[in-house]
Amino acid sequence: MSAVNASLLERTVGELVAEQPSRSRIFEKVGIDYCCKGNVALGVACEAKGVAVEPILAALKTQPAVTEDGDITALYKSADDLVDYIVNKHHAYMRECLPRLAFMTEKVAGVHGHEDKRLGQLHQAFMQFKAETDGHLDKEEVMLFPFIKMLAKGQRPPFPPTVMMPIRRMLEEHLDHGRNLEHFRELTDDYVPPPQACNTYLAMLQGLEEMEGDLHRHIHLENTVLYPWAERMEQDLGVDQSAFSGLSCH
Repeated sequence: MSAVNASLLERTVGELVAEQPSRSRIFEKVGIDYCCKGNVALGVACEAKGVAVEPILAALKTQPAVTEDGDITALYKSADDLVDYIVNKHHAYMRECLPRLAFMTEKVAGVHGHEDKRLGQLHQAFMQFKAETDGHLDKEEVMLFPFIKMLAKGQRPPFPPTVMMPIRRMLEEHLDHGRNLEHFRELTDDYVPPPQACNTYLAMLQGLEEMEGDLHRHIHLENTVLYPWAERMEQDLGVDQSAFSGLSCH
C-alpha cells in the first residue's frame, strides 16, 4: 500500500468530509457514519462496516469537489456565518420536515399497520425522535449558538465555565440521533417500499431518507467543524479548559 493510501486510512472520516464535502456521498453509499462517528479513522470505519478499503480509496481520489449544497467551505472562514448557515438551512429544514413526517408515519401506520406491525413501531419511534430533536434544536439556538457567536467576537458569557460543557451534551444527543436513524432504516428495510405501498407510504419513505441525508450533513458540520472551532476560540481567550479536557469533541 502506498504512503498516500496509508495516510488516508489514518485520517478520520469526519476530517475527510470537512476537507471535501462531496466525499460524504462515498461514505453514505456504504453506510459509513461520517457525522455522529466522524472521529473514527477511515481504516477502522471500513473494517467495522466490513467494507473493502481499495474502492473507497479510489473513490476518494476521483470524487469531484461538488455537493448538492454547493461549495460551503467558504463559510468556514467565519463562525458567525457557519452558525447562521446551519440554522437557516439545516434547522429550518428539520422544523419543516418533522411535523410533516410525524403526520405521514401516523397515517401510514393507520392504513398499513395490519400488513406490517413495524409501521406502528416506526411512528412511535419517530414521535420520540421528533420531541428529542425539537428540544435539541432549541438548546442549540438559545444556548450554544449564542455562546459561539460571542466567542467569535472575542467575548464569552460568565456561565457555563466552558463551551465544552454544552458541546458535550450536544455530541451525546447527536449519537442518539444516529441510533434513531439506524432504527428507522431497520424498521423500513432500508426505505425499500413493499409492493402494496400507496403514494403516502412512498412519500414517507422518501422523506425519511431525505431527512437522514440532511441530518448527516448537519451533524457533520457541527461535530467536525463548528464545535472544535468553538473550543479553539475559547482557548484563544485564555480560558482554562484543563478541568474539562474529557469533554472535548476531538
